[in-house]
This record gives sequence, C-alpha cells and structure tokens, in this order.
Amino acid sequence: MPRIKRKNESGQALIFVTLGLVVLTGFAGLGVDMGMLRYEKRLQQSAADAAAISGASNLANPLSGGLITGGQAAAATNGFTDNGGGQASNCTAPGAAVGTVCVEINNPPTSGPHAADPQYVEAIVAAVHPTYFMKILTINSEAISARAVATNLVPGSNGGCMYTLAPPNGSGNNEGVFIAGAAPKRSPTINAPNCGILDNGDYDNDTTPRIIADTFGVAGNAYGARNGTLTCAQTPASCPTMNMPAAADPLITVVNPPASPGPGAPPTNIGGVLNILPGVFNSLNIGNVTAVFNPGVYILNGAGGLVIHAGATVTGNGVTFYFTNNATVTVQGAPSIQLSAPAAGPNAGVLFYQDPADNSNASIGGDTGDYQGAFYFPNSQVTINPRSNVNIALLVAKSLSMDDSSTLNLTGSSGLPPGVQVIRVPTLVE
Repeated sequence: MPRIKRKNESGQALIFVTLGLVVLTGFAGLGVDMGMLRYEKRLQQSAADAAAISGASNLANPLSGGLITGGQAAAATNGFTDNGGGQASNCTAPGAAVGTVCVEINNPPTSGPHAADPQYVEAIVAAVHPTYFMKILTINSEAISARAVATNLVPGSNGGCMYTLAPPNGSGNNEGVFIAGAAPKRSPTINAPNCGILDNGDYDNDTTPRIIADTFGVAGNAYGARNGTLTCAQTPASCPTMNMPAAADPLITVVNPPASPGPGAPPTNIGGVLNILPGVFNSLNIGNVTAVFNPGVYILNGAGGLVIHAGATVTGNGVTFYFTNNATVTVQGAPSIQLSAPAAGPNAGVLFYQDPADNSNASIGGDTGDYQGAFYFPNSQVTINPRSNVNIALLVAKSLSMDDSSTLNLTGSSGLPPGVQVIRVPTLVE
C-alpha cells in the first residue's frame, strides 16, 4: 500500500539541502582562504630570511643599530614594512587590525636551539591578513608569522676581497674604481681570480686594464672607454655587472682602535738593521735601509704617518699599523716590503687600519710588495703607484686609483695568516 506523505514533512529536503550548501560553502571558503594564507606565509618567510641575513651581516657592530634597522629594511624590501612597533605580539594579539605588520629582530634569539646566543639573529615577520569566505563563519582575519635565524660565523671563501665603499657621485671623479694611464703599453692589472670585487661607487676606466676576478659588481655608473680585458669567472657575459646593490662595510668593527701601548722607542740600528718596536709615533720615515718591525701594534698619530722610501727593505711579522689624526701610509719608489698581520688576537688578519675619521689618502708602491693581511681605509682613497707590483690579501677603501703599469694582486683568504678569516658570510641556520 503506498505511503501517505504527511503534510508537516513537506519542504524538509529543501532545508537540508540549504544547510548542506552552507556547510559546503564554508569548507570551500576555508580551502580558498587557507590557500591564500599559505601563499602569504611563503612571502613572509622570504622576508624573514632576508631580515635575519641582513641582521647577521651587522653582527660585527651590534651597537650601531644595524641589526634592527637593517633587518627591518630587508623585510620592507621584500614587501613587509613594520607598522606594529617591531613586536610580533602586536600582530598576534586578539583584535589586531587587518594590515598590521610586525617585524621583530632579536639578538640573541628568544627561542630555538640558538636562544640566548648573541652570535645569532632572529627575525619574526608577522602580519594580520583578511579572510574572504571564512567570514561566513565569523572569522574576519588571521595572523600569520614566519621566523628565521642567521649567523655570520661561517668564514668567507670565494667572497669579496676588494670593497670600495664611496657611493656614486655622478661624475666619475675617483669615487669607486678609477683606472687611468697611457694605453696601450702601460695598462694597470687587477688579479683577483679567486674572489670578488664590489664597487659601491662608479667604475671609471680611461685606459685598457686587465682585470681578472671571480666577480666584479658595480653599484654606480660606468665612465670612460671600458676597454681592456675584463674576465669574471662567475659572470663571463657581464663583467663588470652593473646596477648591483651596494655592499656593507665588511670590516666595520673587526678591529677597534687599539689601546695605546705608550710612546714608541726610537728605532735602533743593530748591525746595519733598523730595529723598530711597537708603540705610538708621530711618524716613521724609513729611508734606504733594512728595517724590521717587531710583532705588535704601531700607532701613527700625526700627519707624518708611515713613509717608506725607495731602496728600503722592510719586513715584519704579526704587525698591525693603526693610522689616525691625518696619518696614513706612503710607499715611494721601489722598496722591497714583506709584512704580515697577526695570526691571533683582536687584530688577527688586519695589517693596515686607518681611523674612519681620518681621510688622508694612502699611496702604495714598490716593485716587491707582499702584504699578508687586510687593508682598511674606509674613508680614504688608496692609490697603487705606477709600475708597482703589490700583493694584498683584502682591500676595503673609500676608492681605488691605479695608473700606468701598476699591478694589484688580491690574494683573498690565502693571503692571510694560516687559520685566520677576517670577512665572514651571514647564513641562515633556522
């Protein structure tokens, strides 16, 4: 017998279908919104990685503020500009407004395996995102966080071995790498086959140089003929590579101004050899003699500086020269020089260090110049004299000038004392 449909059951199917559609729409919306949030999470992770690496690149100078400002600037470059007071909790707190972005930089990290270790930098990028379909379920926003940790404990290998720090000035006026001379017979040479050249300023080439480098990046403009032989192992089709981002000063606080060791004793002539002990000097003027610098720190305080003349033979192991108060180094003619930086201690690997407040320009010559250590002249031009042939491990200067047939061999880490690394590379560890 057919079942008689009760009147009060009519329309129930429509209600169940409607409710089912609401539930299915909620699940569909949840899927769409979750996909959008996962996409934002990936973007935030890239920003957090960049912020942590930028912070780690400033670990050498934590008091400069570069840890936070540099990290937040890197996050901003990747699309996440802090407007939440630099505290991730301001984004994850209940009621945080959509569009709030929090970029928190911590040194040391607050969590994880490297918590409380000041040699690491933690970056947390949090942001409050709107939802779309999930609003059906009264979920109007969602906070997403990404975290990264970096350090600069990794030693540099094929990194940079020459940095010119002056920004471009738009005229090619010796701000950056400046190469001149009487081409083609007398053309300067830069050999850096195992490391890179980073030029924050302009590249000015008026002759036909021979440059061999692992990489050669220029942030500023190119002037001059740009002729010659330029070879870059990593970027053979683009040498130099223009429009590169400016590099940070890699030695900004590797060496601090040393404590005064007291007035230097006058050099003594022993058996025809000038014997020089560490100390503070107004000037040191080395003529046509054989001179030996004993291990230690030599502070040149005054306009005389360190002057080495043609005919001199100069040696010294484990030495650091610090220039201040208008002092600098001047090597004239063709002396024979062999100097090496300390292998340990606060000055490890640094041979010449000029006070950033001292802008006296350095001049390096010599048919035989072997400098096993880093040159640091952050606010001064370094000139390689005509017809000179010098070996320098690392060069950090305001600008570099070379003329005629001078040759600069940049030896990188292989030119430092054994086991010494001066420049370190920031890298992610979490």
